[in-house]
Amino acid sequence: MFAKETHILVVDDSLNIRRMVVDSLQRLGFTKITTAEDVPEAESKLAYFSKTENPIGLILSDVNMPGPSGLDFLKSVRGRPGFEELPFLLVTTESEKGPVIQAAALGVSSYVVKPFTIETLSKRIKDAWNKHNS
Repeated sequence: MFAKETHILVVDDSLNIRRMVVDSLQRLGFTKITTAEDVPEAESKLAYFSKTENPIGLILSDVNMPGPSGLDFLKSVRGRPGFEELPFLLVTTESEKGPVIQAAALGVSSYVVKPFTIETLSKRIKDAWNKHNS
């Protein structure tokens, strides 16, 4: 399982959803969480922290955002040397089945359907860990 000090990047255009995800992650014991409100900010933070002693080790990104989408971000991350296996969870609504299929083809680690419980989030994080560490 991910260490509690794993640096997690949470990307969502909704401040309330970002807060909810961060709160859930903190309740699961994670201590190093960075947020971004859109893909350009997320890409900037991913690049910045990749040059530090505490790079991003897990991404949770909303699918549906103005501008580049979560799928666009996933595609960008998977296309970067050194980030091809970075655990990446997409946060989606149940009605977004098409993007989930596309995400699987792009190598998403797992996905979380909104609204979600802390138990579901924990399970999906474990799924992502298992995908990249088995």
